[in-house]
Amino acid sequence: MVVVLTRKRLVSKQFKDNQKLQRCLLSPADHVLPGSRGEHVGLIQEALTKLSMGVIGASEISTELYGQSTQQAVLRYKGPPRNIINTDYQRTPDNIVGQMTIDRLDADMVEFEKVPESLLVTLTEAGPKHDHSKCPTLQSGGHKGTPINPLPFGKRINIYGTHETDYLGFDDYAPNPNFAGRGQGDPSPPRFLTNAPPHLHGLEAKSVSNIAIRSSPIFANHVHSNPNEVEEILRVAMPGCRVTYAGTDENFSTFGPTVLRFGPVIERHVLTTRDPGTTADSHFHVIVLVILDPDTVLRSFQLPPFL
Repeated sequence: MVVVLTRKRLVSKQFKDNQKLQRCLLSPADHVLPGSRGEHVGLIQEALTKLSMGVIGASEISTELYGQSTQQAVLRYKGPPRNIINTDYQRTPDNIVGQMTIDRLDADMVEFEKVPESLLVTLTEAGPKHDHSKCPTLQSGGHKGTPINPLPFGKRINIYGTHETDYLGFDDYAPNPNFAGRGQGDPSPPRFLTNAPPHLHGLEAKSVSNIAIRSSPIFANHVHSNPNEVEEILRVAMPGCRVTYAGTDENFSTFGPTVLRFGPVIERHVLTTRDPGTTADSHFHVIVLVILDPDTVLRSFQLPPFL
């Protein structure tokens, strides 16, 4: 069977700038196979996540690896109702992203990109429409990477926040006491996140429904504080707590793998910007995930007990 393609080039914002995927569209020799790694795999994973093709493992996302969970998402995508099959030699879909698959993925992403990019997280410094006159002076990036439409119940907190989520009713908290307080002139510095009673500004266990984390350290050890960020986040998070995490390449490579262990990702974005005065690009990673079972996740870290 001659493979009939709808286009000669990938045109979606998701894929158009990746040369490996452009070649995948045109040549069977450039099909994307299980075991592959790289940015082109990450773009496929991101597209499958956006199209709700299942949960791809955190380790595969962080390493851009075409592993088992990515293969399962590809098979789900290629199955009914799309039925992406070369009938010359196949009766069921395979787990390869070839010409027909990338062609259809590109077409689906064109349609996906016609709707607002996200209803869960802002991808601009301005954020969603609100009264900016009430916002304090914000750090670099403004509201970029902060939540939209947070869950309407439970407590809302921003780990090491700097007022960028005040307009949404989030309170800034610092699990490390060394970072509680922001110096002179700040009328509402981060509160120290502890398990003290609420009237002493502590937070009760399983009382938080929305957590924002933006370019902040999230440690899974006791070098900097005890309890640490992981322990306190998973202590206060209620089942189903939504976490919005954002950070630069350096931040994401350092703390992203830890945060990705909290639960399944329901949205992921990588924003590319050109560094001023250079030809180098930098990236801002934004993910939204759900902590389904905080106690089970905490046990998976196998941390020693609090001192």
